[in-house]
Amino acid sequence: MSVVLVAIAAGGVTIAVAGSVPARKPITRAQADGYAKAVNLRASDLPGATAIKGEIFGREAVQYEALRCGLQGRPGIVPVGGGESWLSNRRALADSVVAGVGSLVVVTPSNYYAEAEIAGLESRGGRTCLVRALGRALSFERRHKTESSHTVKVTVVPIGKYVAGVHLDIHVLAKLPPIEGLKPEVTEARYINVDAAFFRVGPADIAFFALGATRFPPATEIQLLTLLHGRAEAHKL
Repeated sequence: MSVVLVAIAAGGVTIAVAGSVPARKPITRAQADGYAKAVNLRASDLPGATAIKGEIFGREAVQYEALRCGLQGRPGIVPVGGGESWLSNRRALADSVVAGVGSLVVVTPSNYYAEAEIAGLESRGGRTCLVRALGRALSFERRHKTESSHTVKVTVVPIGKYVAGVHLDIHVLAKLPPIEGLKPEVTEARYINVDAAFFRVGPADIAFFALGATRFPPATEIQLLTLLHGRAEAHKL
């Protein structure tokens, strides 16, 4: 079983400002990475959770694939920097075979790019792309062939009513492919619940993800999103 993420490339642009107002200096990679570290989820944010560390993710992550849905055919935005965090949460979700939450921070060269990406996610085409991406949240390698889960049901959650600044929250129920060679309790869990929420603060796009054989508790999701948004505003670039 593999959950995958993609590494962030470095880059940046200088924004020219007309008149006597001095141009804003471009955001550096160090600033972007430091911002992501200050904002992202930590194990202490969720009782019973442990941080997943190490190079365990590949280059085609559902997290980054989901954010790319906001581009809608436009040239790719080269981020300045950022980072991600993933927590395993078996104790908090004892009835889930797979249970985890994660956050992703991508710092773009300017507010314009970050806003355009989030706006693209909220469009009809962006949501369609997002639903497909989230449905492929889990993949399995079998006989040298990769098989992925796929979406069977979608719910758009009005989480913005509870967390200021959150633009979009989607819940996807995805069906897993047949899995050979795994424990019976895993084989029986034929569906995976995927929650994803997105928001922007300045030049940064921030995403929250939750995976589990059962639905992630909405109250806990609101709590973690509120925490993420508060940190993002407190450390705003």
